[in-house]
Amino acid sequence: MFSAIIRLSIILGIALAVCEAGDILCLRRVPIFTCASMSCPDVGWAVTSKRYPCDCFKIEKVSGKNQKWYKIELPNGHGYVTDDHCSGKVPQC
Repeated sequence: MFSAIIRLSIILGIALAVCEAGDILCLRRVPIFTCASMSCPDVGWAVTSKRYPCDCFKIEKVSGKNQKWYKIELPNGHGYVTDDHCSGKVPQC
């Protein structure tokens, strides 16, 4: 009985460590896109000085330079913001 509880506790601890998400902070009002590209439609605007839950980031080429795109969690799904005015410590997708 106790060994089963210990095993479940270990598995839960590993799952929480692997799935640990961070957050990002946007210092200016920036558009939130549906994908990691300026050509994707926007779904709204990130609020200045608000923290957003973020799982990871992607790197895409924008106008010949590497652009970091943060995947943020929204109430109705997720969206992407660039690192122009947003930052945080999250792993690469």
